[in-house]
Amino acid sequence: MMKTESDPFSYAIIGKAMETHRELGPGLDEHFYHDLLSLRLAEAGITHGSRVRESLVHRGQVADIFEADLLFPPKLVAELKCLRGGFDAEHYVQLLCYLKFWKAPSGLLFDFGKESLAYRRVNYTPANFPPVHVDDVLQAAPNLGPDYALAVGLCQAIVRIASEYGGGYRDTTYRGLLAADLKAEQIECAIAQMVGVHAANRYFGDTRCDCLNVAGRIGVLVLALRDKINATDIAILRTQARLLALPHGLVLNFAKDRLEHTWIRSRPV
Repeated sequence: MMKTESDPFSYAIIGKAMETHRELGPGLDEHFYHDLLSLRLAEAGITHGSRVRESLVHRGQVADIFEADLLFPPKLVAELKCLRGGFDAEHYVQLLCYLKFWKAPSGLLFDFGKESLAYRRVNYTPANFPPVHVDDVLQAAPNLGPDYALAVGLCQAIVRIASEYGGGYRDTTYRGLLAADLKAEQIECAIAQMVGVHAANRYFGDTRCDCLNVAGRIGVLVLALRDKINATDIAILRTQARLLALPHGLVLNFAKDRLEHTWIRSRPV
């Protein structure tokens, strides 16, 4: 656990969380700790919002919805968990998204599921991407043929998202942002499509494809906060593009401080 004595505000919140844990003990559902902690904070005169829910709107479309457990604007966001194991990467990513959205410099993760309260502090520094240009994204594309103009429109949308939002959001947020931008440009885009899986002349059921289906021609797999695009990411997009009968694919990674991309060609169905 990180020392917090130099930050009296965070220290006060951690102290109330410890009181809450001592009063209730471990093993209960998360909402009990949430409600009691919110009560103890209010009694101590610590202004905060509980279960604050707001939408990220891009070009008139809702790209994602965030709900912070405890919001202390503009200083801090706290997320409450009851875990069997330790904090996972997804917990840190979730909190970083909230810090970026609410423009808070620091956050706290609490785990009420152990014998003693566990907590971690997460600091957030905004990260802007180096300038990204349409030609940069198109440069490594395969022969797009008649889909070139569509690819240009797609890349323009990608550049707008990267330039306006930089890094720090989760993959579902960037997927929503890109879908919203394409819709505003009147470019057909489908998200989370269901498609049938066939093999050995048999139908095995339906699966959801996470990639964006852009105008029935280009599949876009949107990742975020990865160190780099790896071979598995490329293989997954190739599978989804094949199932959706899309001739082209693009893997995007909105990393913390840069935009990565890799084009693929789908294998025939």
